[in-house]
Amino acid sequence: MICLNCGQQITRNLSVSEILTFSQISDRQVCDFCERQLVKLSEFEVCSRCCKITTLKICNDCTDWEKNHKIINQHFAIYGYNQFMHDYFKKYKRYGDVLMADLFSHEIRHWALRHKFDLVTYIPSSPSHFDDRGFDPVYELYQDIFSLESVFQKQDADRPQAQKNKLERLKTPQTFQLKVDFRKKDKNMKMLILDDIYTTGRTLLHARAVLEMAGFQNIYTFSLSR
Repeated sequence: MICLNCGQQITRNLSVSEILTFSQISDRQVCDFCERQLVKLSEFEVCSRCCKITTLKICNDCTDWEKNHKIINQHFAIYGYNQFMHDYFKKYKRYGDVLMADLFSHEIRHWALRHKFDLVTYIPSSPSHFDDRGFDPVYELYQDIFSLESVFQKQDADRPQAQKNKLERLKTPQTFQLKVDFRKKDKNMKMLILDDIYTTGRTLLHARAVLEMAGFQNIYTFSLSR
């Protein structure tokens, strides 16, 4: 198998037990060289609410969200954001290499098997971004792993998040609306909202706020990178 990121051959040494028990062989799409460049959050002390690398039990960002917006974050992530992840998302989103959506499918699927939810949804692309790319990057990242339900309608923002600094991101106005039919759903179900990157948390917390205003309370969020 070839690494989707760099094109190197992926080699894997099978254990004796895997050979004797005919265990399913890993479907990893990333080679050892690329994997060594990743920041695995499970190897670090992180904020218990948003997975930010910190020695604090609750980071200052999450403390501010609770103090100023009455939001208690419940976020999961697999990798820290570094230069490797920056380059990955540049290929995937800016240059439109949709095949890169599968690079971390093994790792995401492994996480999904250990966490159960009644409903899983995702942050959709704005109409202009979808027209530019021709695909929805968050949907493509997760659609083979989760049974996704479309819950949100997203309006075009003034400028893309990637072009804003931290303060500008935090001040981004609400761009989400809840689809009318979804308001009839069970308000007690355990929900998961998926995104690709968590930077300030503004996008996911806007989506969360729309659900909370409609009466939903048991809400969690997840991103590949934090």
